[in-house]
Amino acid sequence: MRFPWRPGVQPVIGYLLKKFPRLSETFILNEILQQEALGADVVILSRKTPDDEPKHPALDGLHAPIEVLPSTSGLDPWSILFAEGPEGAELLERLGPIVRDLGPYGHPRFGKLVAEALYLSGRVRELGLTHIHTHFATDSAVVAHLLHRLGGPTYSITAHAKDIYRSTINPEFLSRIVSGSEFTTTVCQANLQHLQTFLNADAQPKLRKLFNGINLTEFLPPEEPRQEDVILSVGRLVEKKGLDVLIRAMVGIARERPQVQCVIVGDGEERENLEALIGELDIGSHVQLTGALHQGQVQAHMQSATVFALPCRIGEDGNRDALPTVLLEALATGLPCVSTPVTGIPEILDHGKAGRIVPIDDVEQLQANLLELLADADQRSKIARAGIAHAAKHFDGRVVARVLNEWHRLVIDSRSVA
Repeated sequence: MRFPWRPGVQPVIGYLLKKFPRLSETFILNEILQQEALGADVVILSRKTPDDEPKHPALDGLHAPIEVLPSTSGLDPWSILFAEGPEGAELLERLGPIVRDLGPYGHPRFGKLVAEALYLSGRVRELGLTHIHTHFATDSAVVAHLLHRLGGPTYSITAHAKDIYRSTINPEFLSRIVSGSEFTTTVCQANLQHLQTFLNADAQPKLRKLFNGINLTEFLPPEEPRQEDVILSVGRLVEKKGLDVLIRAMVGIARERPQVQCVIVGDGEERENLEALIGELDIGSHVQLTGALHQGQVQAHMQSATVFALPCRIGEDGNRDALPTVLLEALATGLPCVSTPVTGIPEILDHGKAGRIVPIDDVEQLQANLLELLADADQRSKIARAGIAHAAKHFDGRVVARVLNEWHRLVIDSRSVA
């Protein structure tokens, strides 16, 4: 029951994602839009119901249907395995070796992921999916792997950050998932080197690097002069963003420049703690937490702010940012950035040529660099020019999309020959 390839039929790429759409993952939306612009037929499979949050305006231009999968609590894998006809028997025959192979790794949701894969074994045929692509080498990638071994389509993975850095990762289990893929790309050189340190020999040949890209036509330098003394930060309010460091730095910055304002866009689990810190430091007249905003509002802030700060850190569980999209966007708009040397951030800031890099959790260095940039328009202009050029050379979403599209095409074409 190997998944059928029918030459002459337009291939359909399935994006298997945890939740879609998701405001914090606009890079996935942008990627799919670019794939559609290149002529790809796409179907989006959201494994969970999306959150109730502001929606990205670009969703209006999306052609791909979005199908939310049934909750695993409502799936009955036994009815699939013991259905009349040869399909159930063949699935049951394939499932035994899969469980014996992967079950001993003790994945806490393994049974639920098997149920999802069994459900999808029929659904992907009905949808005519030719290949599956997943973002994050976590449960969605496991489902894609299981689905393929049950006779479903080939799959590929984009690995990002928490999926490869958290202390809970099982290297051998992840190696099995990666080695079964047609390819596994990751978003920066630092990630690639990290994966090469712990994945096994079977997985190594599948690894590739491909930067995330952005739509450079949406992130342009402002035509009007920027505001003075406005520090912008954008991101989820979580530990790894290091926003408490920025808030602490604002005490000294406000002392030197009483008119300064810091605007922090985003929401998340650390909001209450950050609000408490703002109150404790009595800095509320200089720091504003806006909550989550849609992309157009973020663009407006990037067009008007003086500098951008994102003092990322490594979380206690090893979680970290890899290639923060907001830094790419700030770079393209000519907004001078100050960040830290976490993972792929030096690659974004051209190792200090297109932005400032300060030590992790260093309030004094963050404060000093922001004060220097706020006071020096010439330095800001120099960094802005370098950033715009670097973004155009390395992070053009159209170029990145063509590479990924070609990789998918090569996979599909190789199957048609086979």
